[in-house]
Amino acid sequence: MMMAWLVMVSLTVVSLLYLVRFILRHRGASSNEDAGQTFLAIRKSEVEEERNAGRLTDSEAEQLHDDIVSEANYINNHGKLTLHKETGLARSLLAATVAVVLVGSAALYHHLGFAPDVTFTQKMVSDTADEKDISEFLNYRVARYDRAEDWYYLASEQVLAQNYIEAIASYRQVLKKLEPDSEERINVQVELAQAMFYANNNTVSSEMRHQVESVLATDPENVKALGLQGIVDFDAGQYENAILVWQKAIRLGQDRQERFDLLSGIAAARKQGGISEEQVPALITHRLQLQLVLNKGALSKDDVFLVYAKLADQPMPVAIQRITATQFSVPIVLTNIDNLMPSQTLSEVEQVDVVVKRSRNDARDLTQGQIVGYLSSVPSNSSKIFKVNVSL
Repeated sequence: MMMAWLVMVSLTVVSLLYLVRFILRHRGASSNEDAGQTFLAIRKSEVEEERNAGRLTDSEAEQLHDDIVSEANYINNHGKLTLHKETGLARSLLAATVAVVLVGSAALYHHLGFAPDVTFTQKMVSDTADEKDISEFLNYRVARYDRAEDWYYLASEQVLAQNYIEAIASYRQVLKKLEPDSEERINVQVELAQAMFYANNNTVSSEMRHQVESVLATDPENVKALGLQGIVDFDAGQYENAILVWQKAIRLGQDRQERFDLLSGIAAARKQGGISEEQVPALITHRLQLQLVLNKGALSKDDVFLVYAKLADQPMPVAIQRITATQFSVPIVLTNIDNLMPSQTLSEVEQVDVVVKRSRNDARDLTQGQIVGYLSSVPSNSSKIFKVNVSL
C-alpha cells in the first residue's frame, strides 16, 4: 500500500519535472532559432559589403551565402531535442501519466477507507445516519482496524439493538485485545455480564456469575457489579444478601435512576423473602420529595443545579443532589443517605430549608452558583411533594 503511494508520488513528480523541462527547452529552442536567424542576417550583410567593395566576386559571394545558410540551419537543428520536434508523443505520455495518477489516487482513496469515513461523518453531521448506517460503519471499522475500541463501540451498538448474542462475542474480542492490566477491563466485564443476563432472558447464568465475581474480586465497590451481584443472590433465593448488596450499591452510587431501580429490587426482595426492617434495617428512613417549577426565565442545556436541604442557621447541606437541565422536571427525592458531611443527615433533624443553586456544566465550583430557588421550614420526612419555584 505504501509502495503504491510512492509510485503515485513519483509519477506526479516526474510529470511535473518533465513539464517544467519541456517549457524551459521550448524557450531555449526559440532562443536558438533567433540566434540562427541573427547569425544569418549579420553574415549576409557582411558578404554584401565585401562584394560591393569589390573584394569578392559574385560567384564567391554566392558560395559564401550558401555556406552561411547551411551554418544557420545547423545551429537551429542542433539546438532542439527530438521530443520537442515530436510534441504529440510528449503530450500523449504526459496525459497518460496524469490519468494513471488520478485513477490510482482515487482507487487508493477508496481502498484506504477514507471514502466510508467521510461519507459516515457527513451523515452524522447532517443527522441522517440511521441504525443500519451506524452498524455498517462500525462493522467496517472492526474489519479495517480490529482494535479493542472498535470492538467496544460495535458491542455497545449491538446492545442498544438488543443483539445480545453478537454483543457478547464483541465484548469477548475487546477483552482479548485489551492489555491484562488495562483499567478498562473491569467496565467491559461488567457490560459483558449485563449482556449475558439479557441474552439469557433476564436470568442468571454460570458465565454471568463468574464475570461478576471476577469484577468484585478486583473492585469490591463497583456499583454496577454490586447491582448484578444482588440479582445473582436474588436468583439463588438469598434475599437478605441481595438486600445488603443493593444497599451498599445505593450508598456508593450517584445515578438517580439506578437508585430507584435498586430500591425497587430491595422492596421485591423483602416481599419475596418475608424480610422485615427489623431483620435488615432500611437504608433510607427519611425522604424529602421536591418538584422544581420554572417560574421565570428559560433553561439552557448547559445548566446544572444543586438542590440541597440545610438547617436554617447552618450553611452546610444535610442532603444534596446534582441535577442537569434534562432532569429539571423529574421529581427529586432527598434522603438521609444524600448527606454531604457524615456528621448530620436528614434523619437527625426535623425541619430544613431547601436551596436551589444554578451553575454551568463547565463551572469549576458548583457551590458558587446563583441561588434561583428557596423554600423554608420543610419537614425532613414526608410523603408530600413540595414545589419549589425557580426563577432564572
